[in-house]
Amino acid sequence: MREYFKMTFKINSMHTFVISLSHEILRRKAILKKLNDIPGNFEFFDAIDGKKINLLRHIDYQGLKRRLCYGKDLTRGELGCFFSHRAVLEKIVKNKVAIALVLEDDVVLSGDFIIVLDRLINCSYPWEAVRFLGKPKITKMMQKKVIRLYNDYYLTRLATSPGGAYAYLISYVGAKKLLKSMKKVSCPNDTIMGLPWKSGVDVLTVQPGIATWDKKFESAIGNQRYEKNKLTGWERIVYPVTRMLFKLREGVLKKVFYFFGYLKDKKLNNE
Repeated sequence: MREYFKMTFKINSMHTFVISLSHEILRRKAILKKLNDIPGNFEFFDAIDGKKINLLRHIDYQGLKRRLCYGKDLTRGELGCFFSHRAVLEKIVKNKVAIALVLEDDVVLSGDFIIVLDRLINCSYPWEAVRFLGKPKITKMMQKKVIRLYNDYYLTRLATSPGGAYAYLISYVGAKKLLKSMKKVSCPNDTIMGLPWKSGVDVLTVQPGIATWDKKFESAIGNQRYEKNKLTGWERIVYPVTRMLFKLREGVLKKVFYFFGYLKDKKLNNE
């Protein structure tokens, strides 16, 4: 397997955004201790509080689409999380940040995070976005090693789309593409990142995982997965059909994009 190590970006040019509610002082103090060794520029980005959002009346929320595909609405917390990440992407694009590290304030970084990050930033593989996912179940998912970064850490292509947006690296080009797919919301931002046919972004990951979340902290911006309201009326009647068609479409697209991603990686490795 070929290794790509031609200097493209220096890690000191990276800008780090930590998404955190402005009143979460303890969280901010806790993560500051973890980020002392992160190079480049750093800033806290004030998260949007989902508790203050009227979910069903928000102009950007596609509630009907959400319910017909997933059977339940998003929570206000998930909407706040979505808008917070969207606002960060808007800032990256507006300021033309070449490369950004986006973290949520409950993230936990491994001891090898900096060196793996440095190898990733300085490799010549044309990545657009890389999610750092540390859930144990990911190791059991179908995946393809793309390039070796450091020791046993590989830039990796997953055949499925697990959740998680607590830590990711994104380029200006990747942010611009992802932002276009987030004008409206019918699913969480981490779900969109795992769906290249929706986002237009070829999102990879690093395995073994180099980041996870702190279980001592309950997520402040998206802790509840669904609203409690359930389907009623005609939505409840048609849902089994719309859900089946949705899953069928997503399953086919997932396989197609994984296959073309595999061909892309193979071509680059043979050059």
